Amino acid sequence: MAHVKDKGIFENFFRRDGRLNRWRYFKRNIAVALLSIMILLVIIILDVNALGHLSGFGNNVVKLFSAAAQIPLFCLMVRRLHDMNKTETLAYVAIGLGLVPIIFRDGDFLVTEPSNLENLFNIVSGFISLYIMLCPGTHGDNQYGSDPLE
Repeated sequence: MAHVKDKGIFENFFRRDGRLNRWRYFKRNIAVALLSIMILLVIIILDVNALGHLSGFGNNVVKLFSAAAQIPLFCLMVRRLHDMNKTETLAYVAIGLGLVPIIFRDGDFLVTEPSNLENLFNIVSGFISLYIMLCPGTHGDNQYGSDPLE
């Protein structure tokens, strides 16, 4: 079984089937992060007032966009876990832990400090993401598809 390369935005960032090697996972995470930062900066520049605060609408837009940005990250994690011959359960945990601080954060994102619980969720989610990024995939074919390095 030969590995078929991804083509297009959807196949690169929104597919959950198949496998994804570490290097492609890293590059795609960087692409999602850079695009997210640029979009969030535009939202902040357009909505911030003279005191450096976001409006209620601006905070809701930031929350909505931040939550939506988790979708491609989840899909990438699932494919990376498939490369490691693991189920997608760990991706659900990591994204769930990452969404809690986004959804339940009170106050202005630019001014309010995150709580200790939010920081804990982000740290655990970060460790899961590092594990997924650094752990090698299985050599050869597995139940999720052919080896992306072959």
